[in-house]
Amino acid sequence: MNIPGSGVPEPASQSPALNVSGVSKSFRQKGQSLQVLDNVSLTVSRQEFVSIVGPSGCGKSTLLQIIGGLIRPDSGSISMSGKPVTGERGGISYMPQQPALLPWRSVEDNVILARELKGAARGAAREEARRWLAKAGLGGFETAYPHTLSGGMQQRAAFLRALLAPQELMLLDEPFSALDALTRSDMQRWLLELWEENRRSVLFITHSIEEALLLSSRIYVFSGRPGTILHTVEVPFPRPRRDEITEHPEFLRLKRQMSEWMREEQAKSAAAARR
Repeated sequence: MNIPGSGVPEPASQSPALNVSGVSKSFRQKGQSLQVLDNVSLTVSRQEFVSIVGPSGCGKSTLLQIIGGLIRPDSGSISMSGKPVTGERGGISYMPQQPALLPWRSVEDNVILARELKGAARGAAREEARRWLAKAGLGGFETAYPHTLSGGMQQRAAFLRALLAPQELMLLDEPFSALDALTRSDMQRWLLELWEENRRSVLFITHSIEEALLLSSRIYVFSGRPGTILHTVEVPFPRPRRDEITEHPEFLRLKRQMSEWMREEQAKSAAAARR
């Protein structure tokens, strides 16, 4: 038995998929120090869908780069499944804002890329990719090239590439921001269904409060720069979720409250910029 405060680590099976502890980061800009993140701590439990919302420029994407090992924090640490990984790469699967599919590879070859790089057998990887492509509505497009697909189809292929990567933790950086409203709604519904079936550990960045409430178990609300966590919202709605949840009184109340927090932060940022 582990005693709180005893210094005995939790077994790896009980450790969160991601633990961010006290992360701060500054950059040099025009000879001055610009602080982007300030003492950020958060967790993503296993099989949990967690979102971050916050104003533009608050350091959300910088935090993902730190988690992915692309840059090191000035202070603080990152651990995954109980293992310290600060500054290490290869521990996450990642989906950026744009699909970033390789134009010279077919849809199927793009989807299996992460498995290929990890040395998986191509035959088994292709077989699994075809099953998921069919579930994603991309059956029949296995040999197509990215430029022949719509934006939504490209995003589905990019998500499957992240989903089929061997890493437990997925980082999704505003993956639907470039889509039109109808396609975005379709993608949210599709992502919910696919996540319910797969239950990967997800950290999701979005500017859309409604999107965060629809998808997440927990939401971290960031301040303006330097980004720090202002509020943590436990989303109370059971799963599986349907579109009708967006009309629930508690959903609307939480949306209004979070919108007010965002307006306050934007006002502070605007006032600071005028000084």
